[in-house]
Amino acid sequence: MTRQLFAVLAIVFVCAVSCEDLNEPLPTASPPPPPPGFSQFQIVGHWETTSSQGRRIAFDVTSEGRVVNGRINVHHDCLTGRWRATFDGFNADIVDDGFLTSFNWGSNEDGLVRVGFMTVSGRFEGDRSVKGGFINSVNDVRMNDDPTGDVCLPIEGSYEGTRE
Repeated sequence: MTRQLFAVLAIVFVCAVSCEDLNEPLPTASPPPPPPGFSQFQIVGHWETTSSQGRRIAFDVTSEGRVVNGRINVHHDCLTGRWRATFDGFNADIVDDGFLTSFNWGSNEDGLVRVGFMTVSGRFEGDRSVKGGFINSVNDVRMNDDPTGDVCLPIEGSYEGTRE
């Protein structure tokens, strides 16, 4: 009887193991898509253009998807005359072919201090094409810590450019 029981158990075990092989595998989810890159275009390199003010804008795009070494030249029409300024060193991450950065700035020209706020944006529209804009405001003008009464109107501008 032990032999018969052992034979029956062996048959059940073999059937259980081989029946498992007959079952279809459970469906698996497809792997998630890879995260999107910073741009669908080949945009790494140096970019230069001229703004709607006729002033130069330049920046570099890294292979890590960052705008670095940004430089923008602007001018403001103030009560005391035209003030020209250059803002160096803006940086931004590129996401979905575009970038946006804002920063506070200050300048000191022989005791004449101006402070303000700048926003620069851009959108890459091809391997060699970028369009963007900027807004800048002068929030305070002082000479030796005393308000000067000078007022500089906020500016906004646009640009279109190419990669070198």
